[in-house]
Order: sequence, then structure tokens, then C-alpha cells
Amino acid sequence: MAERESYAVIGLGLFGSAIARTLASMGHFVLAVDRRLGAVEALGSVATEAVQADATDRAALELLQLHRYSVVFNTIGDLSASILCTLALRELGVKRIFAKINSPQQRRILTRLGAEVTLFPEQDMGERVALQVAASSSTVTTQLDLAPHSSIIEILAPPVLVNRTLAEADLRRRFGVTVIAVKRRRAAGELPTEVVVSPPADMVIGPHDLIMVAGSNNALMELQHVERRR
Repeated sequence: MAERESYAVIGLGLFGSAIARTLASMGHFVLAVDRRLGAVEALGSVATEAVQADATDRAALELLQLHRYSVVFNTIGDLSASILCTLALRELGVKRIFAKINSPQQRRILTRLGAEVTLFPEQDMGERVALQVAASSSTVTTQLDLAPHSSIIEILAPPVLVNRTLAEADLRRRFGVTVIAVKRRRAAGELPTEVVVSPPADMVIGPHDLIMVAGSNNALMELQHVERRR
């Protein structure tokens, strides 16, 4: 197992509880915090420690010594309470704050207050579902989430690349994606004969090659859309 880290999750709704349960199942030290006793009790047998506290109360948060945790997740749904919590966490010396947001406007506010990462569950899940649906009707063989809005996918070389060099196809400029690896194949269905990581710009892509492409989910969906229309 990876090295045991310590995490604090403030706000034990569906999203916060899922984060706490997952981190705990991985063997990490998890502090679960909520002002509702029922929510705290529900995580009592899962989290390493579960505490009832008002996250808008700076003094209450200070007692928890949250600056000692690797990451503190602020998953409070109410905007005003989330702002007060984020501000208090920053004042208390918490280095890494991951905050749940409900809108782009909230992202701007919490980022300015010190949140390192903002999590938009509904939008992020919508993008992932759309990408998976697009993948199911294309030639995607592998998908790896990099971040809430970015992924790596492996696809059969699209027509815009076949018998062209990577420089000629210019996928970075045209689609905003980057080819990070190429699996050479002589025919469809065969195992790769060679895997080229960080392929050179003058590499010519064959019709049976598989390419691994990284980019935003929107850009990857656009690449798949163009591929299917050709």
C-alpha cells in the first residue's frame, strides 16, 4: 500500500462522505467533520476520527489542528459557510485546501481565498459521462482520468493522422490535444510491435497504429467527433 497520509473532510454530505469512505478504505488517516451529529455518527465506524464541529467557527477548527493534515477537503454545500470555512482554513495555516463548488462564480471566490483545487461534482461527472458515451461509439480502448476536466485516451489513429507525421497533423493546434505515445501495429487486432513514448514530430502514423492522447475532455470529445465523421 502507498504511504499512509492524513486527510480531513469537512462536510459529510454524499460527496464528502464518499471522499472520506474512499480514503479510509485505502488505509489513510481520515478526520471527518460535520456540524450534524447524525452525519458524524454515520462515519464514526469508517473514519479514523469523526468530530462534530461548526466549520464556520474558526476557534472550533483551530482545536482540530488541521494544519497538520496533507489535504483538507471543504465539501460544505452552503456558499456562505464554505467561504467562512475556506478563509478560516487559510488563516490557520492549512497548506492544501480542496473545495467543493456549485458554480464557476464560487470557484473564483474560493480560489482567491486560497483553495488549491476546486471540485465541481455535477459538472465533472457530466463531462466524464459524455466522454464515456462518446467513447462507447468510437474506437477508444482505454481511458484514464487525469483531473476533473482532463483525461488520457487510447484510440485507433484517426484519419487526420494516418499516413501523416505528427507535425503535419498538428493536433495540438487544431484540437488542443497531445499525442504522448504510439503503439505500432502491422494490422488491426494484432499486438503492438513497438511502443514509442513521446514520439518525435516527424513520426509517420500508420492506419493500424494506436495513439495515446492527453487533453481536456471537451477537446478529446471533439477529436472523436471529427474522427467518426470522416
